[in-house]
Order: sequence, then structure tokens, then C-alpha cells
Amino acid sequence: MRDNFAEINVVPLVDVMLVLIVIVLVTANFMVRGVIHVNLPTAESGQNTTQAALHLEMAKDGSVYLDERKIDEAQLVSRLSEESRDKNILISADRELPIQPFVTMVDLLKKQGFNRISVQTEK
Repeated sequence: MRDNFAEINVVPLVDVMLVLIVIVLVTANFMVRGVIHVNLPTAESGQNTTQAALHLEMAKDGSVYLDERKIDEAQLVSRLSEESRDKNILISADRELPIQPFVTMVDLLKKQGFNRISVQTEK
């Protein structure tokens, strides 16, 4: 009678582990993209930026996010005053965003002394 239970069946354990791996792989894609949904504009040319950047996101309603937190203009100016002027700034603006809020944002960054401003696009 003891010989029947001498082996452990690992098939259910492998099934559970495969399901957990699939869940992790599927949710990892959402974690990388962020919580703010921005439809990026497309461009044929462009360069990859590998340097650390301050990342601003602009939704199609004109709201601005810094580090995935909604921020108003006064808070942004306060936060930018703490940053080095040599820091790269990456703007991810929704393709449906009117041009004026984008131009206003770039103008604000220029007034604060930032000259290294990039726009994120998709190929």
C-alpha cells in the first residue's frame, strides 16, 4: 500500500507555474507602458534616446503628467526649478492634442532654461 504513494505527481505543479508565468508576462506589458494612455504620433525619422530624461506626458485633453502623476503649471514650474538645466526632457504628447497646449509647454520649458527637449514618437 505504501508503494502507491511513493511518487509525487508534478504535472499539476507545472500547470500552475505555467499559468503564473503567462499572467506575469501579460501584465508586464502594461507596467512598462505606464498608466497614462497616450497615442503617440508617428514619424519616419528619429533617434533613440538612451540618456535619463525627465518624462512629461500630455493627454489629449491637455492635462500634463510628470512621473505618472497629474500636475498643474505651478507645480511643474516648482518641480523644474529643482532640476539641472542640462537634463534631457522627453515629451510624450497625444497625437490628438491640439498644437497650442504643446507649444505652451515647450515655451514654458524654454523660459525655465531647458534646451534639451525631445518629442517621443512611434515608427
